[in-house]
Amino acid sequence: MATQIVISYQDYIDVDGGNFIIQWADKGNSMPTLPDNTHYVVFNDAVGPNEIQTKNPSTGNMTGNTDLNSASDSVGNTTIQDLLDWGTTRQLQIETAQLQHDEAYTTALVAHEDAGNPTETFVWDKTWPDYDPNYS
Repeated sequence: MATQIVISYQDYIDVDGGNFIIQWADKGNSMPTLPDNTHYVVFNDAVGPNEIQTKNPSTGNMTGNTDLNSASDSVGNTTIQDLLDWGTTRQLQIETAQLQHDEAYTTALVAHEDAGNPTETFVWDKTWPDYDPNYS
């Protein structure tokens, strides 16, 4: 279970201190909603404060910081614990989809070669999101 999360709004999500990075496009369809004035959410054990950094959505200018002291603190209507739980779940979903993709690729390549076709003529046009029903 994730114990740390850093969210760079509309950029990336860092789950557990760099152990797993989720690009914003890969966040899936069940990420909890964050207010549109969120710039960063920092809840980790790195040097520096745990905080929500906010911005004016229309100008992009920073408007302030709110300290985070525990996983029960909230970003809008979403607790940090909700985000940690979501991060754990999303990481597992992505890893499962990547594994399924890799297994399908290997199976298709072997079938291609077993049919007498040269490896260099094998074409694979799928990516791991094709195997992720939770992808946005």
